[in-house]
Formats: sequence, structure tokens, C-alpha cells
Amino acid sequence: MNLLGKYIKYKLKSKGKHQIHSPFVFDFITKCLKIKKNDSLKSQEKQLKSIYKKNHTSIEIADFGAGSKKLTNKRRISAIYKTATSKGIYANLLFQLVSYYNCKNSLELGTSLGIGTFNLAKGNESCDIQTIDACKNTQEIAKEKLNDFGIKNIKFINSEFDKAILSFEKEIKFDLIFIDGHHDGMALKRYLNLLDDFSHDETIFILDDIRWSEGMFAAWNEITKDKKYNLTLDLFRMGLIWKRQHQAKEHFVIKIKGILKGMI
Repeated sequence: MNLLGKYIKYKLKSKGKHQIHSPFVFDFITKCLKIKKNDSLKSQEKQLKSIYKKNHTSIEIADFGAGSKKLTNKRRISAIYKTATSKGIYANLLFQLVSYYNCKNSLELGTSLGIGTFNLAKGNESCDIQTIDACKNTQEIAKEKLNDFGIKNIKFINSEFDKAILSFEKEIKFDLIFIDGHHDGMALKRYLNLLDDFSHDETIFILDDIRWSEGMFAAWNEITKDKKYNLTLDLFRMGLIWKRQHQAKEHFVIKIKGILKGMI
């Protein structure tokens, strides 16, 4: 199924704020999604993106996941930026979630060039961010550029996801967990199981590229039915899930603008 076909199916199912009867989800749509970046932050992000767009240097990529559908293991930085980073409304969403829900401790699986990391870190500069990537070369570029922008609240971990998660101290609990790597349905479910002990009832799980493949979308549909997660939101490219065991189980397909721009 092509991107347009997927979007049409999503569009037919999606609901706007006036069709949502959950106070929590209504607030998410009318408050969280309305948070704007200031001009200074917009300028910094634009500058960071411009640096990557203009950098045609080729680097070796260590890819332990499903891999890119378009790229080889030797890739230009500009090409990595074009195909493997959070953009548009989805980059903004990371910023908005950390900001609105005042996240203090966040985890990212899949640093890439650090555009998503930038938005997580800027959403709440008192939030401690841990970001994991198996590819040392791309992560080192992200680390260098984010340091250039004076961002200090990030811990970079060069490791495969499973190994890094298993090394966490048992006491740690993340307020937000962004899974943006591997892009395999079975792997996604495995990571969620591994991360269960490091989350609490209000932890926000962000699952990227839920429509990447039939396997990813099948895994997403299983997750929405899992009794462990009482609230699930479909935002087309991304899925959001919460345990929220105190509420009745609900699933929403949320109508938001600018989706296709956030996919390319």
C-alpha cells in the first residue's frame, strides 16, 4: 500500500476535537498540540537542518535494524537527513509533549542526526535525555552539532537497543520514551516489553513509523488492543500509548494538519 492509500484510510477514520469525549485527549488536542516554538528556537532548528541539508559528506552506517528502504550502508549526511529524521509536525510533537507534560526524564531509541533529540531537549531544558544509537558515526555528528548549540541535557549512548535497556538501573522510570529505530514489528513489541519496568502509569510512549511496513502496522494494531495500554492515539506516522490503568480503555485516530509534510 502506498503512502497516499494509507493516508486516505487514516483520514476516513480520524476524528477532530469536537468528536472527542475524553477530557485527557481533548486537552492533548487543544492545548498540547497548540504549543508553539519561539522565534529563537525556530531559528536554531532551521540552522541545524540547513547544516545537514548542505553536508554531502559520505559516512559509513552501522544499521542493526530493518534498515533504510532507500539507502546503502555508505550514505551522505544530506541523504540521511532527508530520509531518517523527524520533521514537520512530528518533530514539533516531540517538543510539545515534553513541554506540556513537563517530562523530567526521557529516553530516545534511535538518535540518527539528532533532530528529534533537539526537540526533546528543547521541550524542557530541565529534562534529562538519554538517546541510544548503534551507529557511532551518525551519533557523533549529532553530539557535535547539538553541543555547538549549547544543549547540555543529553546523554549519548552508543549501543544496540537491547543491550542499553538491559543495562539501566532498576530504579529508573522514564516520563517519555520515543522508539524511533529498527522499524520491525516484532522488535517493537520486544522493546516495549523490555521497557515496561522503566515506565510508570503516565509514561508517554511514542512509536514512530507505525505504517512503515505491514509488519509494523500489524504490531501497532496488536498494541492498541493490549490490555496493558488503556489509551492509544493514532497520529498516522506516530502512535502514542499510555498505560493509564485508572481509566477505561480507549483508542482514537486523531485528525491533525500537515501530516504528509511530516512524512517527507
